[in-house]
Amino acid sequence: HVAILCKLVCFSTVARQYLLGLFPPSRSDFPPVLCGLSVLFLTSCSCIGLMFGTTQLDDYVLSQITLKNDTLSYQMWKGPAVKTYLNVYVFNYTNVEAYENGDAEKLQVDEIGPYVYEETMEKVNVKFHANGTVSYQEKRVHRYRDDLSGGRSPNDSVIVPNLPMLGAAATGKDYLYPFRLMLSGVFHQLDAKPFINVPIDKFIWGYDDVFYSVVKDVLSFYRKLPLEKFGILGTRKGTSEDVFSVHSGVNNINKVKQIDTFNGNNYLPYWGSEQCNEVKGSDGSAFAPMDVRRRGPISVFNKEMARTIKLIYDQDVKIFNGKVTAARYIMPKSTFDSAERNVDNECYCIDECSPQGVFNTAAAAFGAPIFMSLPHFYNAEDEIKTGVDGMKPHQVADNYVLVHPTLGFAMGGRSSLQLNVQVQKSLGMSQLEMFENDIILPMAWVQMALEESDLPDAITNSIYLVSLTVPTIELCLKYGSILGAIVTFVSIVIIVTGTWSPRKRR
Repeated sequence: HVAILCKLVCFSTVARQYLLGLFPPSRSDFPPVLCGLSVLFLTSCSCIGLMFGTTQLDDYVLSQITLKNDTLSYQMWKGPAVKTYLNVYVFNYTNVEAYENGDAEKLQVDEIGPYVYEETMEKVNVKFHANGTVSYQEKRVHRYRDDLSGGRSPNDSVIVPNLPMLGAAATGKDYLYPFRLMLSGVFHQLDAKPFINVPIDKFIWGYDDVFYSVVKDVLSFYRKLPLEKFGILGTRKGTSEDVFSVHSGVNNINKVKQIDTFNGNNYLPYWGSEQCNEVKGSDGSAFAPMDVRRRGPISVFNKEMARTIKLIYDQDVKIFNGKVTAARYIMPKSTFDSAERNVDNECYCIDECSPQGVFNTAAAAFGAPIFMSLPHFYNAEDEIKTGVDGMKPHQVADNYVLVHPTLGFAMGGRSSLQLNVQVQKSLGMSQLEMFENDIILPMAWVQMALEESDLPDAITNSIYLVSLTVPTIELCLKYGSILGAIVTFVSIVIIVTGTWSPRKRR
């Protein structure tokens, strides 16, 4: 801007002398004027070459999203600036007694919710490493939002499947018959039943269960369970023991905030191939900028499912009252397809493949038959949809993320997934006799939402800066340099050729 101002001042001075004829320039005035105009012309040409022939400005802007200590980008990434909302919908089983007595052919569920929790996440124990990676753990704090929950109380009681008991029954089915009889006896002694009545808040974050406590103590000699108390979202409570390592982007900007290792490992031990076991994808806060610019596929690592989820480009949308453009990426419907429909899921088949529309996470869940799906078994096979009454298998929510179209950082999004448990019967397990074998029971579905209106001012201002201010400055520099070069070149030609003759003073 200073260069352009100098050019305009210089040109206006010469033009004023020529056009008004008040102070006709002498021959001695031309050398310094020509020298100044030549310098400005060369400066403009250099600026044109810099703006159109190099990527230095773009590289500088991209460098601002790398993870460096004591920078704004690092502070926003570390948190806890952003608030995420967890909308929990629980399936309450309303006819358990009639079903157990044989008076009802199917179980009946009634969806209740949402129960909304405000979540803030901070990255703790952050360490920078010499190889250009940053390791950290996640610490989450939750607050119940009564104002967003429609007056529902977190103390509301629900009847839901007893996942610890059903999980133990499933892992015991492959043992000898005497062991299964003994396990059934333990269930009887501890009064462990397939369904429990529990308050919503405890069902979500953890409740006292005698059987789970016994199992936890027994397994402690082999492998420590991640939860002191079982809750469907218990792993999101407090400080996680899992350690992530992500690329800082200093060595390669296209790897910024991409997962390098999970708990020190580049590969998981669960699945049937290196491709599915490889730890890769984003941590969810940013994606490879070059992939986003060409609207190519991106991916995010999901530790709950122990797999990478691919996201595909959908369309460009306007956010922040139509002022900012975002690239909308969605989770394809084929994510939970059976291996017959989606061959990429074949490597997730352990012993047998998952049915259409659900994903078996048992390998990563201590053998517990936990299945993930879209809400209400959307896109699942008919046998699963109709296993219980009360399901409404239509697309009730999208899974998407809004990404900055050039820098790749996330500006909003929603994730909606359902937690289910499969009943796996075996001879000697009398507590499960009333069930159809391998029936999948829905437990709850959770929508995690990050809305643009909930972003703090610091992040909103940064989005406006990189989306509106920086492109405007870049545009001004590009075409201002061209204009400056033209103006100075024409001025030089006019002076040298004497095209304008000074008007004599009257």
